[in-house]
Amino acid sequence: MIFLLTCLTGCQPQSSAPLQLQLQWQGQPLRCDSNLTLNGQTFQLAQLQLFLSDFSQTKPIALTPGPYSNDRLVLLGIDCQSNDAGQWHIPLATALTPGPLSFTLGVPAPLNHQNPLQAQAPLQQTDMHWSWQHGYKFLRLDLTGAANWSLHLGSTGCSGPSVMRAPTTPCQQPNQIQVNLQYSGQPQLVLDLAPLLQDFGANGENSCMSDRQTRSCQQLLPRLGVGASAVEGLWQ
Repeated sequence: MIFLLTCLTGCQPQSSAPLQLQLQWQGQPLRCDSNLTLNGQTFQLAQLQLFLSDFSQTKPIALTPGPYSNDRLVLLGIDCQSNDAGQWHIPLATALTPGPLSFTLGVPAPLNHQNPLQAQAPLQQTDMHWSWQHGYKFLRLDLTGAANWSLHLGSTGCSGPSVMRAPTTPCQQPNQIQVNLQYSGQPQLVLDLAPLLQDFGANGENSCMSDRQTRSCQQLLPRLGVGASAVEGLWQ
């Protein structure tokens, strides 16, 4: 489990809202025109978006509602096919203080199963949604190259009378990932994709859609923290 989300060090003793997310590859900023070499194959980023929720430092920290957030949840990342620079701000309603920081990669279950055409921000984006029954894609990573490749994380094993209705019981695999960090006052979080993918042979036939029965998901989901306890070096 070596997917790495680290905090930058040596900055201000206390950050002010909003906190920033910086995307990296092998310690360098990752942009839409950056090359990623996976097992000898070259890829570029097509889309990377993710939902983070339930920030806490001893007690819950609310977010400031906006176009990409409500008081509990924020949508971050970039769609490289669009003309904007992406959304990288975590609009914390109050400043963080040095000490333990936790949050969840995922959409809280009470918000996860709804119609995106009627949902409020940030849950109205249809390409981050699977179905009412399974809910949203908590993480969407799409790469383009000689063949396109994707990793989409969301809840699975969700049962109900119809895919157009919310499940009647909790999903068997919620796939919500809690992240625990030691915050030291920095204004940025860094998401480095290299530890997740650098030894993975991505191709057009081994995308991971959160199905634990597929070999690619068996390799990658534990690195994200799904179905396994955190190991040292994954989140820092």
